[in-house]
Amino acid sequence: RTVRAEPSGDAALSWRAPAGCPDAADLRARIQRRLGAPFAGAVGGVSVDITDRGDGQAPRFEARVDLRDAGSDSDGVSADPRRVVTGERCEDVVDAVAVIIARLAAAHVPPPAGDPPRRELWPAAEAIRDRADEQRIPAPAAASPMGADLRVTGVSAIGAQPGISVGGELAARLRVRSAMLELAVIRWRSTSQALHAEAAGQIDVNLRAAALRLGWSPEAIPLRAWLSGELGTLRGEGIAIAAPTVGALRWMAVGAGFAVAWAIVPRVRLVGMVELAAAMRRARFVLRDGSEVYRSGAVAARTGVGLEIGWP
Repeated sequence: RTVRAEPSGDAALSWRAPAGCPDAADLRARIQRRLGAPFAGAVGGVSVDITDRGDGQAPRFEARVDLRDAGSDSDGVSADPRRVVTGERCEDVVDAVAVIIARLAAAHVPPPAGDPPRRELWPAAEAIRDRADEQRIPAPAAASPMGADLRVTGVSAIGAQPGISVGGELAARLRVRSAMLELAVIRWRSTSQALHAEAAGQIDVNLRAAALRLGWSPEAIPLRAWLSGELGTLRGEGIAIAAPTVGALRWMAVGAGFAVAWAIVPRVRLVGMVELAAAMRRARFVLRDGSEVYRSGAVAARTGVGLEIGWP
């Protein structure tokens, strides 16, 4: 079908569009809103021709934008000075054309006197940026070179006592830059070892120990790693056997471990830890007749979860 066109324009903008589409003045207003500056004199030699395909198929409208006389090869928009924009509504097509021309004109709009050049195309984006500058969050304070923590940890282990043992640990930690020193006191619940499969007698074994840990604990990362030394007592008590007390043996071990600390609120952290300790001498419990009741493992493996309060 034939659609009447409305040609208009001047040296800066040549415009041709079907009736019912926005006119050249409307296009100029849209460009100026996006440009944030008067369009006059910013660019020239732009030709726009919008046609209605008239076949009932989408997209219906097609705009051909010719920028060959507007210096588009040197403005950074594209190496091809011609554009084709299509859409179902002429309003949408004109909006897209306004964006293309505004991008071209932005390279030629001088900044206001006394202001540095602005690269942003949209005035609204500049306003958002200015508000963000005013409300900028201050940079975090530099990490303190020293810190101290107090932690209570629930622990579980295998190797030192019969079966799986559980206990509690109270630890105090001092950090100087990335180096840490920690002193911990650990107390374990008793676990039992039967004398024989069919016998009623058993031995209850519990461990009490102190640990010294030296390691690496940077303030910026929630990771810790250490080497440790332990000194304590493994105490065994006979139950339903002739000798009520089997005795107490020295526990000495060296080990290594690591932990991860998650901040819950300022100064309060949840700490998860894993540690291995190798016994320097395995504890061995025997009855009076010389028969062995229990021997501790060569390596004890432990895990724990604790709550820590730190200063600062």
